[in-house]
Amino acid sequence: MKDLREYITKVKELGEVREIEGAHWNLEIGIAACLAAKHPSPPALLFDKIEGYPPGYRVFAIPYNNDKRIALTLGMPLEASKLELVRVIRDRLKEPFKPLPPRVVSSGPVLQNVLSGRDIDLYKFPVPHYLPLDGGRYIGTGDTVIVRDPDEGWVNVATQRVQVHDKTTATIFSEPGKHLDIIRRKYWAKGQNCPIAVTCGSHPIFLCAGGMGMPWGRAELDWLGWWRREPVEVITGPVTGLPIPADAEIALEGEMVPPEVETRLEGPFSEWTGHYSPARPEPALRIKSILHRNDPIILAQLPFLGRGGTNHHLSHVMKAARVWNHLDTIVPGVKGTWTYSELGSTINVVISLEQKYGGHAKQAAMAALGLMSYLTKFIIVVDEDIDPSNLRHVLWAIALRSEPEEWEAIKGTWSGYLDPRISPRNREEGELTHSTSIILACKPYSWIKDFPPAVEEYPDLERKVKEKWGNLLP
Repeated sequence: MKDLREYITKVKELGEVREIEGAHWNLEIGIAACLAAKHPSPPALLFDKIEGYPPGYRVFAIPYNNDKRIALTLGMPLEASKLELVRVIRDRLKEPFKPLPPRVVSSGPVLQNVLSGRDIDLYKFPVPHYLPLDGGRYIGTGDTVIVRDPDEGWVNVATQRVQVHDKTTATIFSEPGKHLDIIRRKYWAKGQNCPIAVTCGSHPIFLCAGGMGMPWGRAELDWLGWWRREPVEVITGPVTGLPIPADAEIALEGEMVPPEVETRLEGPFSEWTGHYSPARPEPALRIKSILHRNDPIILAQLPFLGRGGTNHHLSHVMKAARVWNHLDTIVPGVKGTWTYSELGSTINVVISLEQKYGGHAKQAAMAALGLMSYLTKFIIVVDEDIDPSNLRHVLWAIALRSEPEEWEAIKGTWSGYLDPRISPRNREEGELTHSTSIILACKPYSWIKDFPPAVEEYPDLERKVKEKWGNLLP
């Protein structure tokens, strides 16, 4: 699947799209998405004939919030279970990374409409105002923000929220320490505006690359080429010179000015933490060009879709796979990893481990924290007989195999403005740290052989009983 339209076609073939006509951009799209997300396996939603906009100007929401569509996005087996999906991705990530740079083409669908000067109007599109306390309309939730490092020349691609303020002005929320924040400050230190391109609708795998947190200097477009085994086709942005995916639905080009030149109040926004992140001044992004396809589609991946519910992000399985892959290079015996939306989205990691020596479980936890420190608050280690993707099993292990007084808190780990537990004073002072709890919910290694055996499931006996009385059993 080359682009968002082919992806939508495939999802329709799977019977996983609900088409809604006549919704209003103000709140109705966001509330409808939240209602759909209450289902354990929510469908994708395609909004058309949005009030005040021409037919064909659409919003595609909840693109991959179940296991099947995550597998579809990544090109993995559709029937894979959660843990199998993580295992397949882990194995793929173990293949040697060989950058496959994008292929520059002279034209593409994104150039079907090129707007500049007085024609620039961000309200040309049905930009949603998702939830009541959001600070405004957000064109970027399922987006990619593209920027080039002025010193090293590599291109960073990230998924970050983009708020519309007027026809020609937007803002981008960027946490301190994130690559965009580092790169834009380089431009400002040179007395320059920061050139930026934003795509607001591409194949959802771009969100995967944009949210992974690549190592510094690794270009996400090169990684996408490697993952898909073919280069990403890009056009050269007519204003910024940045590489823009040729089949993107909408692309915005502009310059982010230094904060002392102009800021706009960005937020609040209903973030993945399940809380509204506070409003704060962000540097203005002045839009110089808009490119878009005929009948453009905004891709909406709402961060928050239900308290502790089914906000099943691609980032969950990718984080789990990356942690598993990382641990395999450091510690033996890892049997699986997972992260839970029910435990605050990706702020947690669960590791299933076959303990082989004293301190093994804690070593695994510390190694995971070293890889994934940003906003990771809980690292839970369980035994190999626990399925880390089964929350009921994990909670059982925490209750009956851990000792609360032995839980440890690692202080001063990397947090950010999205953390609702950062106090107003610390936000103002830029003190963005929290603690990470390590919960060893596994048998104590020193007497592991004497630990009471667990009551297991017995597949062979269960099968025999089902053969006899299956018609009477639930």
